[in-house]
Amino acid sequence: HAECRAWTWGRPPRIGEGRRHRVELSEGTMKAARTKRSEMTDISAALRTFASKGRPTKEEQAQRRQLFQKVIQYLTIGIDMSPVFSDVIMNAHTTDVATKKMLYHYITHYAQANADLALLTVNTLQKDGREEDPVIRGLALRSMASIRVPDLVEYLIDAIRLGLKDADPYPRKTAALGVLKVHDLAPEALAETEILEEVRKMLISDRDASVVANCLIVLREIDGERALATKQNVYGLINRIKDFTQWSQVTILETVALYKPADKSETFDVMNALEDRLQSSNSAVVLGTVKVFLHATLDFPDVHQQVFERLKAPLFTLANAGAAETAYAVWAHLHLLTTRAPPLFAMDYKSFFCRGSDAPAVKKLKIEMLTAVADDVNTYDIVSELCEYVTDVDAVIAREGVRAVGRIALDGDQNVAGIVDRLLQFIEYNQEHITAETLVQVKDLVRKHPRWIDQCVVAVSGIELETIVEPEAKAALVYIYGEFGQAMPEAPYMLEPLLDEFDEEEREEVRLELLASAMKLFFKRAPEMRDMLGKALAAGTNDANQDVHDRALMYARLLHKDPEAASRVIAGYKESVANFSDGAGFADKFGEQIFDEFNSLSVLYRKPAFLFTDDKPVEVPRTPDVIEAAGDGGGGSAMMGDSLIDFGDEPVGASSSRSAIDDLLGTPAGGGGG
Repeated sequence: HAECRAWTWGRPPRIGEGRRHRVELSEGTMKAARTKRSEMTDISAALRTFASKGRPTKEEQAQRRQLFQKVIQYLTIGIDMSPVFSDVIMNAHTTDVATKKMLYHYITHYAQANADLALLTVNTLQKDGREEDPVIRGLALRSMASIRVPDLVEYLIDAIRLGLKDADPYPRKTAALGVLKVHDLAPEALAETEILEEVRKMLISDRDASVVANCLIVLREIDGERALATKQNVYGLINRIKDFTQWSQVTILETVALYKPADKSETFDVMNALEDRLQSSNSAVVLGTVKVFLHATLDFPDVHQQVFERLKAPLFTLANAGAAETAYAVWAHLHLLTTRAPPLFAMDYKSFFCRGSDAPAVKKLKIEMLTAVADDVNTYDIVSELCEYVTDVDAVIAREGVRAVGRIALDGDQNVAGIVDRLLQFIEYNQEHITAETLVQVKDLVRKHPRWIDQCVVAVSGIELETIVEPEAKAALVYIYGEFGQAMPEAPYMLEPLLDEFDEEEREEVRLELLASAMKLFFKRAPEMRDMLGKALAAGTNDANQDVHDRALMYARLLHKDPEAASRVIAGYKESVANFSDGAGFADKFGEQIFDEFNSLSVLYRKPAFLFTDDKPVEVPRTPDVIEAAGDGGGGSAMMGDSLIDFGDEPVGASSSRSAIDDLLGTPAGGGGG
């Protein structure tokens, strides 16, 4: 550093200047080390001084508390304070609770890493476990359980036995959680004792709600959730549920939800006992109660439907009164119930209308629910509301509005002419994102309902393909040009610019759709499409993407081998699509499992828990076809220029495809000409 400064100041460094600076640095380091040792010595001496005082004054207790704060502060920033361990232990007789807590924190921190130091703390913790103050007894037991040293398990089990029989609830509930720590550390040693049986008895008989709640948590982890869902446990917990904290009530409701009543009478008894929990201000308690009601009535369809009607009011109230995060969680659960039984919510469709204060995520859920509950009575009111969302400043909400109108038109019957008109009017808005989403919906509409083809073709015929930027929308418009080109005089000329710039198109799905539409139009309007198809197939066979390459090569070979067969395969009659599976997600595939995991993150993520947790990893086995396609075991790999399709003994490659095009069209594939 001195040399650098010397050059910066405009003079060369003097001989020995850098070395002298290094000597100064080493002296500074040594001075800091001496200061640290001196400070550690002072702390140790002060701790011994305080330990020697049997009855310190209030001022001395405050000074000792400040000293312990300093020790914990140094420990927190990473300074090794283990040299004063014995001095800290000597102060264990203090009666100041704040100092005791810091002392236990210090002991727990260093005893976990050093078993020898842990053994030094046993006597101190055992002695504190017999103090008159219940807080000190509980803190000592918690500290002993937190050390997690196998050599101390024997002492910990004795302390837990004593704690479970303590007259004060704080040591008892601390001892209950200590049972779980022993089970995690040494389950065999715990199984040899009567402690678990004692905890099971306390679950029913203990007078304090916090102790019972801790016993429930421990037994759910050790015995399993379903093992606790017995009539005796469930009835005992339900009868005392008002005494528990809201967090504990949620745990109890999760246990009750696993209990299956014997008959309809018992089902009503359970629901009547939990009726007032629906009025709770805590969303988790309300949703937990809803889960109990729904699961208890699954075997009684008539009662199950009545439960839906009963649950709507508290859920709507909670969804509209809570914070944004809470509101989203409740609306997500309402979304699950709505999609599970749409007719039961059809009369409440106005409750799903979006408000200005709603978060975008909530608006999205509401739009999906409006789509689900649409029927013959409320469809036009719902569509009118959805059309208002199309002009929203948020492009995501605008798209959702268009998508919802398209979905209603797609799922409707013969009386949706007005809805189709509304959908096609969105094209006139001249907004890129609205037009793009409308084209996607129109493509699906004409595939499922051919009766709307003429009206849709007229509406989209004025759209310039070059103005569409989004790949999905561009592919949809290209599909319409190819499928219904015979009714659109300008179709070939709309496709021509894209076909001429085939190599410049970035998205694979658009290039594939261009090839398919060019083939379809060729069989409908051959003179106009002859040159364009040749260029497209030539460009496709040279494409770097294997799917595009193989598709173009397949088309070329079909044309070369049997043009009539190619016409039947590519441009033949197509049945209307009954159901679209592209949009089916986890919510459709795992609907029952998500419903079973009600009041959990599964509802918010719309996927079962095993898909986003490590509890049950899902392994997807490779099928024989996938294994064979991956290679022949000899180390070879498919080159980009090779084709995966084989129609016979013809050579594979771009040259064969060009010759096929030349033979069919009578013109070089890569050139133009009329």
